[in-house]
Amino acid sequence: MRGRGDPRAALTALALGLLVTTGAVAAAPVSVIRATDGARECAAALGDGAMFHYRYIQSMYEKPVVEDLVARGRDIAVLRIHSTELRAVEYYRWDTPIRKEGDTFVEESPGYATPRLAIRVSPPYAQRIDGDGWSCDLQALFPGELVTVSVERRAVVTLR
Repeated sequence: MRGRGDPRAALTALALGLLVTTGAVAAAPVSVIRATDGARECAAALGDGAMFHYRYIQSMYEKPVVEDLVARGRDIAVLRIHSTELRAVEYYRWDTPIRKEGDTFVEESPGYATPRLAIRVSPPYAQRIDGDGWSCDLQALFPGELVTVSVERRAVVTLR
């Protein structure tokens, strides 16, 4: 047990005081994308306007689909979808035109946004959310679970 005269405790307190008073430590809120089943979570920081993706195998046509998403405040906005399978894109029944880019069909969202995505994780569909420098394999973390994906603001402590 350390007493009041412990020089290490005094030095630690002095260093902490200097960091706080000089502004070398700051708590800044950042946007975080969070997937959770209520017991576990996968979370990643999102830069302002940073795009992220929901990737999966479409169940009816068994082809990969990518939804391009972005955080807008606390909402998740769907920007567009793409797939090599035209019918997987048509399945959304949006009124926007579908275009072909190489081997991929792309459709822009008509402006859909939601505060959360509810995803039933099913083994054969290789579901994941990912972004620049991070990835969350939903099947590995939440097999067979109902997952809620949402945007939060969290304080992150940084050293300056």
